[in-house]
Amino acid sequence: MRRTIVVLVVLAAAASAMAADKFEPISKGGGIEVYTKADFDKGDNPFDAQGRAAVALETRPDYVVGGRSLHVRRKEAGGYFGGRTQGIAVRGSRGLNIAFCVRAKGMQTISVNFFDAKKRDNTTPTSPARVQDDIWRTVVFAVEDFHHNSDPPQRKVPADTEHTSLLFHGRELKGQSGEYWIDKFIIYRGVDTQPPDPPAGLKATGGANGKVELTWTEPNDNAFPAVYSIYRKLEGKEWVKIGESIQPRRGDLVTTAGEVTYRVTAADYDNNCSRPSNAAAVTVTAPPKIALVPLPRQMTDRQAYAENVRKIHARGVGKVRHDVFLFAGDSITAADSYSNTLEQWLARGRQVRRGVGQMKTGYGKAKIGEYLARAKPEFVIAMYGTNDSKRPDAVTQGVANMAAVVDACVAAGTVPIITTIPPRRFDKKKQDGQIRFNTALVKMCREKKVPISYCFEEMMRRDLRKMLGDGVHLRPTTGNDAAGAALHKTIQQIYFALRDTSGSW
Repeated sequence: MRRTIVVLVVLAAAASAMAADKFEPISKGGGIEVYTKADFDKGDNPFDAQGRAAVALETRPDYVVGGRSLHVRRKEAGGYFGGRTQGIAVRGSRGLNIAFCVRAKGMQTISVNFFDAKKRDNTTPTSPARVQDDIWRTVVFAVEDFHHNSDPPQRKVPADTEHTSLLFHGRELKGQSGEYWIDKFIIYRGVDTQPPDPPAGLKATGGANGKVELTWTEPNDNAFPAVYSIYRKLEGKEWVKIGESIQPRRGDLVTTAGEVTYRVTAADYDNNCSRPSNAAAVTVTAPPKIALVPLPRQMTDRQAYAENVRKIHARGVGKVRHDVFLFAGDSITAADSYSNTLEQWLARGRQVRRGVGQMKTGYGKAKIGEYLARAKPEFVIAMYGTNDSKRPDAVTQGVANMAAVVDACVAAGTVPIITTIPPRRFDKKKQDGQIRFNTALVKMCREKKVPISYCFEEMMRRDLRKMLGDGVHLRPTTGNDAAGAALHKTIQQIYFALRDTSGSW
C-alpha cells in the first residue's frame, strides 16, 4: 500500500502588516494590491521548525533565486515536519493570487493551505503544483479557485473570507525524503498591467571554448520579476531569444567565433515583459564543434507558430480572462481527475471544464463558440476525436471539424492547444486508427500554426496498461499525469514564445 507523507510549512507576513487595519495592502501600483512579499534576501526567517523538520535560510547559489531562499527539509523519518508562524492578513478571495518560485527534491507536488478565519477552515487549491527534481519553476495559484477543506473541490470559496495564515505543503515521492526551496513569494490581488523594470548591470564573461557566463541585477519592482528571457546577437545577425531563466544568471555555449552580444528582459508573474537590459558583448574564441541533435517536436513547432500565437494572444487583450484555461472534449475531459491533474502541470490560473461523454468532433465544432463566449479563456486545451470513426474519409471530416475549433479560438483571441487523442486498448502495434487521426490532426495544426500537445506520443513511450483503465479512458493518476506531462512540454514553449519581445526592439 502506497504511503503518502505530507510536508508542511506555514508562512506569515511580517508583524508590521498587523497594523490598525491589518487587512490593508502593503503597497499598490500597476493595477495590483500587494499584501505579502518575501524574498528572504535580508536574512529574515520567521519560521520555527516543528516535528521532524529543519527549516532554514539557504544561500547556496543553485538553490536561491536572489541572495537567499527558504529551505524546508525532512530531518528525521516518520511523522510530520514543518514550521509555523502567524500574521497573514488578507480579506476577500476574488482576484487574489499566491505566487512563488520553487525548486524541489523528492517531491511530487507543492501546494498551500490558506486559513480562513471566518469559517475557521483552511482553503486549498484542487490542483497542487507539479514539481520536478532540481528544476526551478514559477507557481501562480488563483485563490478564488480554492475550496474549503471541509467542502468538495467543486464548491469554491466564497468572496467573503479573512485569511490569517498560509501553509505550504507538499507530497513526497514514494520512498523519498523530500525537501524544497521557496523564493520570490507574494500574495497580490488583480492582474498586473505594468511591465517590470528592465534588468540592469548585465555582464557577459568568458568566451574561451565558446563558454559564456551571463549575470545581471534583479529589478526592484512592486511585483517580483519571475522569469528572465535571454537574447543573443551574432555579428551581422538579428536578435534571437535563446533561453529563459528564473535565476538572474545563465550560461551559454556559442559555436561561432567572434563577438557575441546579449540582452535580457524580465517578466513578472502575469507575464508582462520589461524593456531589454543594457547590451553586453564578449568575444568567443575556439568554439567547440557540436554534433547536431534533433530538437524536440515541441520546440520545432514553436519556431513555426511563435509569431502567429503572439498575434492571436494580442487579439485577445481586453476580451479574454487572464489565466483562464478551458478544457474542451469528450468523456476523458469530463472527468474531474483529467483537468485537475493537467492543471497541476500548468501550475497557475483557473480551469473551466467542458467535457461531455460520447461526443465527437462535430459536437466540438458546434459548441466551441458557446464555450468561448461564456468562459472567455486565455487558452483552450481541446481533445476531440476519440469517439470518431478512424476510416480515412471520417478522419478527413473529423480533422476539418477540429480546424473549425481552431478558427473559432483564433477569432476570439484565445490561444488553442490541440491535443492528440490517446492510444486505444493496450497493444502498441494496433494503433493504426489513432495514428491516422493524429497524423492528420498534427498536419492541420502545423498548417494553421497553432500548438499541439502530444498526449498520444507521451503515452506510447509508457506501459499502456498503466495509462488506460478500460483501454479507452485514462487512469486517474498515471494516465492523466502523462497527459499533463505532454501539456507541460507544450505550454512551456507557448510561454517562451509569448515572452519573446525581440521583434519589438
